[in-house]
Amino acid sequence: MKRKIWQLTFLSLLIFCSASIFSSSSPATIDKILVEPGKLSTKIILEADAAAPFIRAFYAKESPKTLVLELSGIVLAQAPQVQSADPNFLVSIDLEKLGSDTSRLLLKLREQVPYRVYADRTKTIVELNKIQRGGGEYVVAADVQRDLETRPGETIFMDKLNVEENDALLRFRARLSSGALSQVFALEEPLRLVVDIFNAIYEEPASVLAVEKYGLKRARVAQFQLGNPRSITRMVFDLERPQQYSLNVGNDEIVVGFFKDTLSLPAVAAKTAPENPSLPSPEVTMAPPKASQPPPQAAKSVSVPNGPRKAANNKPAQETEFTQEQAQEEKYKPRTIAEAEVKYTGEIITLKFKDADLRDVILYLGDFAKLNVVFDPEVRGVVTCNLEDVPWDQALDILLRNNKLGKVLEGNVLRIAPISVLTREDEEQRRLRESRELAGPLIVKTITLSYSKARDVMSLLNQKKSERGQITIDERTNTLIISDVKESLDLLEKLIAVLDTPTPQVSIEARIVEATSTFIRNLGIQWGFRGVADPFYGNQTSLEFPNKMLVDGSMIPQGIVTKGIGGPLGGYAINLPAPAFTTALGFSFANILDTFRLDMAITALETSGQGRIISCPKVTTQNNQAAEIIQGRQIPVQTVANFTVTTRYVNAALELKATPQITAEGTIIMTLEIQNNAADFANLVSGIPPITTQSAKTTVMVPDGGTTVIGGIYRTEDSITRERVPFLHSIPILGNLFRSFARTKQNRELLIFITPRIIK
Repeated sequence: MKRKIWQLTFLSLLIFCSASIFSSSSPATIDKILVEPGKLSTKIILEADAAAPFIRAFYAKESPKTLVLELSGIVLAQAPQVQSADPNFLVSIDLEKLGSDTSRLLLKLREQVPYRVYADRTKTIVELNKIQRGGGEYVVAADVQRDLETRPGETIFMDKLNVEENDALLRFRARLSSGALSQVFALEEPLRLVVDIFNAIYEEPASVLAVEKYGLKRARVAQFQLGNPRSITRMVFDLERPQQYSLNVGNDEIVVGFFKDTLSLPAVAAKTAPENPSLPSPEVTMAPPKASQPPPQAAKSVSVPNGPRKAANNKPAQETEFTQEQAQEEKYKPRTIAEAEVKYTGEIITLKFKDADLRDVILYLGDFAKLNVVFDPEVRGVVTCNLEDVPWDQALDILLRNNKLGKVLEGNVLRIAPISVLTREDEEQRRLRESRELAGPLIVKTITLSYSKARDVMSLLNQKKSERGQITIDERTNTLIISDVKESLDLLEKLIAVLDTPTPQVSIEARIVEATSTFIRNLGIQWGFRGVADPFYGNQTSLEFPNKMLVDGSMIPQGIVTKGIGGPLGGYAINLPAPAFTTALGFSFANILDTFRLDMAITALETSGQGRIISCPKVTTQNNQAAEIIQGRQIPVQTVANFTVTTRYVNAALELKATPQITAEGTIIMTLEIQNNAADFANLVSGIPPITTQSAKTTVMVPDGGTTVIGGIYRTEDSITRERVPFLHSIPILGNLFRSFARTKQNRELLIFITPRIIK
């Protein structure tokens, strides 16, 4: 008893001590922030002395390009070391303290991108997936490439993709035969998140799942690459906007999750993306600026700079890596040739002024952007504003529009003047340009086209040339001869570069499968008799009348209205043979004097057969160009009109007509017309065989290399024919002597398959 009391006391003390230690655990301290740039993504790594769980992550509404991470159980070091090396993508990193153990990390980006947050022991990692633009070879991230080189190329099999929805989280889950390596990147137009699983085989057919919620339009999965040098299974998620996602690749499954609105997630201990949702994020109130100071000074938020400031006309460098699938879609992207959309790319600034002089405020913005400023004499006014976390160039435009002013940027000199003055100058410049076009020198240039017809391109260019411009063609060499001023000639050359591109080709293969089966069974009977009672034979009757008798049961002559086989008496009284037969058995019975005779014949037939015809026309054509292939014969048909004989030919052939259209997603829309006509020489009409027709006409969309059934006909014929003698055929057993039976059963099946392939 005492031993049990001591055990309970010890256990209570242990629980109490554990609870005390747990409750007294100190918060984690962030002492270093690392930035690891990459071709596909940039990672922000927060190093602390303990696990640093975060509350939520979201894009700030006041500053859409600022990604906010709220962290709990965190104490900031006095001066956390920040190592950054991606100025073209990451503008700045800010750390703010919200409470005693709650902090906020502000990542100011060049643009919104998809992102995920996960933890690795004492590190909290924010992975920002750069949006890939341009064409190029398939790119593998450096860390993934190292893992691929160290791990053997074991083939992994991936099962069908399943969708789960619970707790405001949409999960896409697929089973794996073993652990796999993967990488994630983002593509634009439309915005897509791509997950590639290396050395994975997807045996299921390519599938598309429509979603239309959680900021996700649809999901696709297919075998992207098979061998050469490795197999890749690809999952593609079409996004409505850049948002947070989760990725978990385990030993037996892969899970990709998307959250409803902006959610909070706890950090996890392994290298996996968090998946537990929380409440949507409220609007973010950025740290208030310091009190306004006398002009021209203004407060701005304190940040950790990520490299030197850039001039207003500097743009972030764009990544050029692209996969083979996106290179196909790149051909169909809309392109801006002459003018790009104006976007605000200046550094973020906070302005708060009251009744400040307009010139002083503009001079402050010019000093902030490292620009020289020149004012028109008519520029004057005062400024009262409160702008928080806006690009400096946007703030400048707002102030100018509010005072009916405009700007002209020439190099690093910013000129400010009233809109009326700039409008008048623009009109004068326009007149000057027109006069230069009318008086300036003409440049003559020849451009030989490779893929387009010069006459087709000329009709498009005529609308873009100047008034003095002239375009002629040399059809022999397919060359354009353009005479125009330099400005118009530059635009025409850009248009030609877009129009004179190779047209992709499509190989279309059709398979027409026709199967037939036939079964025939015929049974028939013939029989007759003849009896004579006559003094000549000594078997007359004992009556005075009738003394002689003749009963003839073979009065139907053979070959006139009869059928079947002939008999010794010349015909049969019951003549119900099989309609067609290959087997006949006859019996003949008579007495000694042949005064009574009975003849019988049984005819029968049973046949069965199966046939299969496969026709496989194949044709190759360019995109949006009609193609036709015909194989067969032509039947001459003669008509007589007004003593004139006219001969025309009718096709009895296999025909395939197709017009393909390649979409931006790599699928193929086809307008198809297929005919499989044959001449029926067994049923001639005036010496001309009729035409048996099988055809299909439709428009379908098929994946590249996929096969679909565009038509099918199934026909069954089953006929039974019975010939019988009235009343007598119904006598049990004996009724079989008075009837015949014939059955014909025929099945016909026609299927038309179509398989298009884009010729790479």
